[in-house]
Amino acid sequence: MQDPNPSPWGAQDRFQAHYIVRVKDIENVLDYTARTTLSTTGHFGSKEVTDIQWQGGKISDTLNSDISLKEMIVKQTPNDAVISIEPTNQGVRIYGKWKNGFEFGISKELFEIYNKIAGHIKNI
Repeated sequence: MQDPNPSPWGAQDRFQAHYIVRVKDIENVLDYTARTTLSTTGHFGSKEVTDIQWQGGKISDTLNSDISLKEMIVKQTPNDAVISIEPTNQGVRIYGKWKNGFEFGISKELFEIYNKIAGHIKNI
């Protein structure tokens, strides 16, 4: 049977990698919710991240206090520096922005950032 409400744009070439951290008991879901807020300079192709701030629950305080993590994120592109953290049924999900098929991928540095964030999540 054909979809009665088809999308006018069809299939989208967008991908997103999720890093899942298993957490046994999440008492307050808001404690595990956070997102980066970027301070940038420049425009368009010359845009660079100068500083980041984590906004959200209890995890954001821990992440803001980690200077080495902040330095690692500042070295990323503005699109890769946007990182979100949110709880799921079985754990906590860490992910970035949607990317098209040509730019999709996770660099070694970005994986290290996600891994460091996962370590902080496990310690809460």
